[in-house]
Amino acid sequence: MKKLVLIFCIIALGCDSNDDGFYNTKYVNAANLVVLETQPAYQVNDVLFVSAEIPNLLEESGQPNLLDVRKSTGNAPKFDFSYLIERETSPEVWEVVDVTNDFVADLGSHEVGAYVQGILDFDASTQSYRYRGGVRLSEAGQYRLSYSLNSSAFDRVALRSRSAGNNVTLNIFSTTNALNAEGYYLFTVN
Repeated sequence: MKKLVLIFCIIALGCDSNDDGFYNTKYVNAANLVVLETQPAYQVNDVLFVSAEIPNLLEESGQPNLLDVRKSTGNAPKFDFSYLIERETSPEVWEVVDVTNDFVADLGSHEVGAYVQGILDFDASTQSYRYRGGVRLSEAGQYRLSYSLNSSAFDRVALRSRSAGNNVTLNIFSTTNALNAEGYYLFTVN
């Protein structure tokens, strides 16, 4: 019986209940890494672009030294984030817009459907991770864009490194432009 209790105690002490520690996840805050390229008015067939850039040497809020993103993540080749567009179908009723056929690729890569998974690829010439993609606005109506799939912080965008193996997974929470207090960019397509 004493051996059984001893084995249980050893196993219990070896367990890590801290998921972030177990999965080797770190969090940082940075300003304005994602930009919604807005315009004063939208017409059918205009494109609403979202761009993102993470410099390899990142200024981190509240820290005196720059963070070497590549070194910190074991040379992660990519970061990703997501955004979605909804259309108002009746007052205060919003429906997710499938943008598969209306997506316009520019920089980085993407996965598209009911939302856009924007993937920032590392660009050695600029020493930064970069993405730019857009959605062709194919119908008139009231719309909103949000990054709320990423976190509960509506005023920020979560960018996550695609680190390999046991390297640090870096989650960067970045401020962005054009969002209201609820975390939406509201716009009309005429």
